[in-house]
Amino acid sequence: MDIHSKYKFSDWLYNRFVENFKKSNISQAFIYLEILSQYQMFAKDNRKLSDQRRHIKELYNTITKALKEKRVHKLYLTGEEGTETFNREMKAYETELRENGFSEDYITQSVSDRKINYYGNS
Repeated sequence: MDIHSKYKFSDWLYNRFVENFKKSNISQAFIYLEILSQYQMFAKDNRKLSDQRRHIKELYNTITKALKEKRVHKLYLTGEEGTETFNREMKAYETELRENGFSEDYITQSVSDRKINYYGNS
């Protein structure tokens, strides 16, 4: 089984939480958090899910830490959805810079800086 496919369900739950919270649909977001919590309990009891257990715990802890620090709105999507979103946003940023007439050196540097600083939600 592909490593990323092992994590698809937990990533999906995490991403739905983030999306709903950002859209101020808080009750729906907490439903996904509760399901993620229940999935974490299920994974604890199943010895075959050790990799998933660590990943689920990491996602759950990221959410709870963000809730305590009141910075859930700064969380980014994870997994394949997160990668797609990241690539789409970087492409849009690059296009915007080109449309505004910046030099190729400046565009390359700015996109590189944006990529480095993009995942500052840890």
